[in-house]
Amino acid sequence: MSHFNLKSLSFYGVAIGSVVILFNVVSAYGEAKLKAPPAIDGRYRISAQNLPECLKSQALILNIQQSGIYLSGSLLPADNSAHSESTAKEKPSLTGLWQNQQLNLSGSVPHVTTCNNPAVNIQGRIESKNIAGKMRLSSIPGEVEFTAQPEPVQQQKKEH
Repeated sequence: MSHFNLKSLSFYGVAIGSVVILFNVVSAYGEAKLKAPPAIDGRYRISAQNLPECLKSQALILNIQQSGIYLSGSLLPADNSAHSESTAKEKPSLTGLWQNQQLNLSGSVPHVTTCNNPAVNIQGRIESKNIAGKMRLSSIPGEVEFTAQPEPVQQQKKEH
């Protein structure tokens, strides 16, 4: 009795060949069609022309954390303490999505005490590493346009 039966060898050869072909097809599709979204997480300093009265007295930082298309973050005063920074990272007050080169964040602003914790909705897009967008606070009518520049990595690490 031979261990190398022609039927068995042809069956296993076809099965292994099919798996290899299927793997190559799926890999080629994934490399061509499936792309991870660009990383936008980090700290962005907000400069706005028409900030509402409760925000004019302070510079703002938009701190974004990213996991794929899901975003979380916080809107913080630029002169915040390391403790409030770590609290904002542990319990971000904003949540949203990054889709089609657009970011949408909404939630509350508990770390900006001069605005009595209004609800905020932030919509923006990346333009040459900056975020250009609109911010809507529940405490004021209308939208505020803003531009946010990323802070250098060295500055981010020093403030932690």
